[in-house]
Amino acid sequence: MLFTAVVLGLTSVGQLLLSSPGDTVLTSAHMGTAAGVTAMVGYSIDRPRGWRWLNWLYAFVVFVAGIVLHGMIVPAILAIGLGIPSAVVLLRITWLHRSMGKHTPIPS
Repeated sequence: MLFTAVVLGLTSVGQLLLSSPGDTVLTSAHMGTAAGVTAMVGYSIDRPRGWRWLNWLYAFVVFVAGIVLHGMIVPAILAIGLGIPSAVVLLRITWLHRSMGKHTPIPS
């Protein structure tokens, strides 16, 4: 969900900078991409062996939410208000993850 908020926020900021401010439409493409990112990032989360199914469940919930919410109009101020702080949080998480040296390979 963080990824989707960042994309919507940056899209609204781009529209604002191009002098065409307006509402942003949430599409299933936003949420489908978020579901894919969620599934891939979930591998780097250390969970007990019996809890790893939560990764797939959460990715599936994000995917279904994208189908249900497809075409929803998000006001620009809401998209920017949620997107910019989400981008900061996402960058902070990335920085913390890299500083911990957690570069585990994906098991095949």
